Amino acid sequence: MGSIRRYFFRLFNSTTERKVCRAQLKAAKTEDHQQYLALAANYASLAQAYFGATAHEDAEIRIARVEQIFLGLWQHLRYAERLSDFEFMLSSALIESAPEEGPIQSTEPLVTKLRLLAPRTRLAFIAYEFEKWPARWVALVLRIRLDALHQLLSEARCELCGISWESLCDEERECVKAVSVSLDKSPDIKFNKTLSNRLSLYPRVGQIKAQWLELRPELVEVRHRYIPTQGERDQLLKNIYNSILEAPMDRPPLVDRIVNTVHFSRHRKIEVS
Repeated sequence: MGSIRRYFFRLFNSTTERKVCRAQLKAAKTEDHQQYLALAANYASLAQAYFGATAHEDAEIRIARVEQIFLGLWQHLRYAERLSDFEFMLSSALIESAPEEGPIQSTEPLVTKLRLLAPRTRLAFIAYEFEKWPARWVALVLRIRLDALHQLLSEARCELCGISWESLCDEERECVKAVSVSLDKSPDIKFNKTLSNRLSLYPRVGQIKAQWLELRPELVEVRHRYIPTQGERDQLLKNIYNSILEAPMDRPPLVDRIVNTVHFSRHRKIEVS
């Protein structure tokens, strides 16, 4: 029954873009280099933005990390049974290969605050806010429930507004999470009215929401700082393509493939120097 529910969830809660990505993944697993390149192109900006929001380093180093990650993903591609498996490997590689040491100070205070976020929180925030992934897909990639995701996003928003999550009482935290849910929903008059009544009880939460809305234009500028130009993007994809032409795909053992059809847990770590 679980597999049937997952099938219908994917069928009715999908988008054209994800359907295309699934087709690209399926074709790429047959060693179709061009389809893999098309798939990688959809995620290159996420990788660039994540490394840029982790530590200050030369653009060449950041680009080299991205190339190595997508080379590793190509080699381990046959372990992925679903698109979310591919995204899970990508997110794990980003978190595990990000520099643990390095300067985090920036001339822009907002960038410094981003770099101070916990790795999983930073990845969730960038995927959701920068790359506009739906909340349900971010939660799926991180293997957490939507409620837990909205807590991560709420923590990030508070920290970026200069307010410690730890300083909020339990009622305020729940109210901030409700604001996060409201930002993810289509306009809902009844929900928003109820939320407005709750905000009147917790003025500090209302201030957090107002500060957050003011920060959004600044976050757009931060994102564009780390997104490559068209020329840089073309060169990045060309380098990825050349590297995968020389790299054979791993062939996972049959038992690993069977296990991964049920629960994606058998895959190799992607090494990035």
